[in-house]
Amino acid sequence: MSLSVPQLAQALQTLLTVDANDAARETGFVKRQRKFSGATFVQTLVFTWLHHPDASLEDLAETALELGVEITPSSIDERFTSQAADCLATVLEQAVDYALAARPAAIPLLRRFAGVYLQDSSTIALPAVLADLLPGCGGSTAADGAAALKVQVRWEVTGCALEGLTLHPGRAADTKAFLSRAFLPPGALRLTDLGYFDLGALQEYDGQGVYYVTWLAARTKVFDACGRKW
Repeated sequence: MSLSVPQLAQALQTLLTVDANDAARETGFVKRQRKFSGATFVQTLVFTWLHHPDASLEDLAETALELGVEITPSSIDERFTSQAADCLATVLEQAVDYALAARPAAIPLLRRFAGVYLQDSSTIALPAVLADLLPGCGGSTAADGAAALKVQVRWEVTGCALEGLTLHPGRAADTKAFLSRAFLPPGALRLTDLGYFDLGALQEYDGQGVYYVTWLAARTKVFDACGRKW
């Protein structure tokens, strides 16, 4: 079911206020409120970086002031801790739980399946100082590609709904991600690229009555039902 504009507005308001405050308390980011609450911290980051992805600490401080929080750029910098990261991750997970959906696709071919699930990942380069926490795949220099974040996403096409989103180190293989083997309903269709080719996972889905379309990895041997090798 798709959300109306009023429903979407209510969901976002709850996410950026009540849920953000709850996340800040649960993760220990806010123990005694002095400047930022969970809500004003999350709103400061979201509103600033939505408007300007390369915003500076000064830009963040200006947004915070508009939200009623008078704070210096250096004080904001000091709040970028592991607890802050946990708080933001919790808010992101809550956003996915709202399962925001758009208008369903009406393509008859896709309606033959019990959902069409598209899965892919995106890798975001991070500063090398985060390499111990989120190791990347490396690059041409010691610092290049040292740290990265991989975002796994599963999208249900016929309902235009985000069905899953998980965060991993950039070095993590797509086949090892939880979503790569997560439950799909019998009769569903799974669409992935070569990075997700895993015979064990495909065999499990086949046993559950799930259809799939995938590239074949190099040196894969294919046999038909009569045992003939292709």
